[in-house]
Parts: sequence; structure tokens; C-alpha cells
Amino acid sequence: MVGRTTSNGMLGELHERPVGVDVAPSPLEPETKLRDAALRGGPPIRAAIAIGDVAFHHEVLDYVGREPGLEIVASVTDEPPRSEQRPAVGVLTEADILLVCPRFGREVAHAVGPAPPVFLVAQEMTVPVLRTAIEAGAQGAFCWPEERTDLVDAIRSSAARAAATARPRGAVIAVLASRGGAGATFIATHLAAAFAGRGHRAVLVDMDHSFGDLTAVLGLLEGEVRSVEDLVPVASELSPDHVSNALIRHDAGFDVLLARSGRGREEAHPDESGPSVPVGLYAACAALLAGEFDRVVLHLPRALEDLTRAALWIADQVVLVTGLDLMALYGARRALDAIRFDGGRAGAHPQIAVVLNSTRRAEVTQAEAERVLGLRALDRVRSDPSVAAAQGRGRLVPGRRPAWRDVARLAQRLDQVREAQGDAS
Repeated sequence: MVGRTTSNGMLGELHERPVGVDVAPSPLEPETKLRDAALRGGPPIRAAIAIGDVAFHHEVLDYVGREPGLEIVASVTDEPPRSEQRPAVGVLTEADILLVCPRFGREVAHAVGPAPPVFLVAQEMTVPVLRTAIEAGAQGAFCWPEERTDLVDAIRSSAARAAATARPRGAVIAVLASRGGAGATFIATHLAAAFAGRGHRAVLVDMDHSFGDLTAVLGLLEGEVRSVEDLVPVASELSPDHVSNALIRHDAGFDVLLARSGRGREEAHPDESGPSVPVGLYAACAALLAGEFDRVVLHLPRALEDLTRAALWIADQVVLVTGLDLMALYGARRALDAIRFDGGRAGAHPQIAVVLNSTRRAEVTQAEAERVLGLRALDRVRSDPSVAAAQGRGRLVPGRRPAWRDVARLAQRLDQVREAQGDAS
């Protein structure tokens, strides 16, 4: 009776006083990082250059041609005579992007049929030049050499948008615990297995580098096991092949990118073993994996740190795992505030799915928890003593157990939410 009174008192405090979150600016710059990762990981951008003045042409060609991920597939000038060349527009339309001077911009403007994105470059920006850019439907007009870096940035952004349109991107699902022991590790591992069971190509990424729980929970402490630590030396030139080579195949049909390899880590302090993994490396891995897999499940750190916020920026769906105890609800409220604050600032609004996981004795009802959080729970996972036993042995819970069936239902519901948003992947 006393416990119930205390519970109601704290519930009233939580409900009546919004929990403030002091959020520092994210160091990730997600749009730039993801864009660069997509460019390095995908096929090269096929660019065609048509600039009449030979000296100016070679100056632009030399600068742009050094850009990683950019391949010059056609080059047109006023020399040799045009009669000895293929028509400029015919060459240019075979590329992914067109880089033209005003003279060739006018030719593109009067061409028949669709053309790739056009970027106009000129040594002097005048009204006629701007008019030509408009008539050619250019993505932008850039004064050379003052705005050459802006030109390259614009080319990158255009190519990234085209790549995103050309191939479907897998869903990124971030699993976040409201507190330690809420069950995010169990949910993340079994959610990846459930997605694989539903026919998706699924990958699980352990972003909790301080603890690296998935290495032990999945029974991967023995032998030469790869992890994200192996990608640190190639972080500046990361490619899909690098990430694929670091993945481990689980017997349940999903792949795993571990935070720790497990090689001699058992007795090491969690913050003193292994190389330092940059926040941007995790984000780049997630971006590249989303291009290869249908479902990318991110197992997030336990605290609202920079790495957690970086993951929330790139997630399509956030699974917030909480119990029905007061401290779990307090942590869930703080997490919700952080997700909404960061997402609103970034212009990204991931779908938030609250999952109630019965790992402790319930202190409140589901209805009370939903009132405090201001969200209805998407699903609830029943208490199951087999979970702790299975994790202690480095195994997944057997498929016949209630907790496993609940997570399988959660995977189905997450898919339904995406389908309702128009995703058919």
C-alpha cells in the first residue's frame, strides 16, 4: 500500500513537470557524413565536361577530376573542330551529371529530350550567364575559381539524391534502452533474427563500444572475431567491401557488426581496451549497410551520449525499450525529449515505437506508463526466465518461448508501420 502511494506520487511529478534535456550540438554533421559515405561506397559519379575554352576546360578538369568517387566519362571543347566530334549533347547525356560553360549551356537548353543534372561554371558571373543557367535548367551557376568548392559540394549532393532515388534504402531501426537492464540487448538481437525470419536481409550493429555486450550475448568471445575496430585504419576510405568483410554471419540468418572482437577483452577495462572508434565511422557503416540490407538494427549505448545522438539522427525508426518501473519511465521521458529535440533541430523525425519489456516487477500499469510518456506502446514483451539463461550461454531464446514470439510480433508491427508510410521494401 505504501509502495503504491509512492508510485502515484512520482507519476504525478513526472506527468506534471516536463523533464528538461541539455543537448550539446552533435559533432557528426549527419547529412555531410552520410552523403560522403554513400559516395565512397556506391559506384562512381559519371561526369561529362563541356567547356569551350581549352585552358579553362583543363583547369576545371584537373580540379574536379581529383575528387574521389568522380569519374570523367566525356570531355568536349571547341578544339579539335566540332565536325570531328560527336555532338556535345549526345555525349553529355550519357553521364550522371553535366558540367558546362555558358556556350554549351545554351546548347543543352535547346536540346530535345531529358538531360542529366546540369552545373554551369563561368569565369565571370553576368546576367546573360545566369539567364543561360536558368534556360538550361541548371542545378546551379558557379564562378570559377572562387566557388569551385561549392561546385563540388553541389555535385556530391545531387549524386547522393540520385543514388537514393535509384535504389531503395533499407530501414534503420535504433534500439534504445530507457535504463540499464531494460532489455535493449535482448530486443535488438532477437529483432534482427525476427526480421531475417520474415525474409529480410538483416544486419545487427553493436554501437555500444564501451561494453560490447553483443560479443558475449551472441557467444562470440572465442577465436579471431572481426569487429568495427578493424575498420578504424580504413575509416578515411571506407567502402562497402570493408564493412562487409567485418561482418559475422549468425546462425539465425542475420549478419552482425560487433563493437568489440572479444580477443583478450574479457579482463580489460571497458574504456581502456581496443582502438578509439570515431563517431562518424559508426554512422558511415550504418549508411553503407542501409544500401545493402533491408533492415539495419542499431544496438545503442546506454547513455544519451554523442554516439547515441548520432544514431538517432540517421534512424528511420526508434524502438524505445522501457519497463514499468519508475526509474525506467524517468529514463524513457528523458530519451523521448532528446529524440524530439535533436530530430527537430536536424529536420529529421524518426518514428518512435515504445516497447514495454517486463524485466522487473511492475510498479505502474501500462495505461499509467502511456499517460506519462504521452505515447501508446506499440507492443509489450512478456517476462520470460529463459532470456537470462540463454544470454548467459551466448544463445538466442528458443522460438517457442513467449518472449521470442512477442519480439517476432514486434518485427511484424514495425514492418506494418513502414508499409503504412509507403515503404514496400
